Amino acid sequence: MRLATGKFWKKFVFPLFILFIITTFSLILPPTNLAIILIMNILVSSFFFFMLKIFLNKKLTFTLTLPIFLIITLLSLKLFDILNLILIISLSIAVGLLIR
Repeated sequence: MRLATGKFWKKFVFPLFILFIITTFSLILPPTNLAIILIMNILVSSFFFFMLKIFLNKKLTFTLTLPIFLIITLLSLKLFDILNLILIISLSIAVGLLIR
């Protein structure tokens, strides 16, 4: 029912703008510096946040976006292993319980 209103396309413009920024940023600057990698991770996570915010409420969206940001950060730093995955899951559950 939320999509039946005319506000869907208005809410969809901002994630498309973030996607445009991500693509231009990645084409202009190669991700060699740690600061550039962190900025790219923040941009990708904010894209997922605003895409999920269109369909879900803000609390659930933040709870789902936090593990995405952490997994992307660990993958970009080449630190993704089973122990860090367990830590991400437990941190996401703790944050989800605190938000509710």
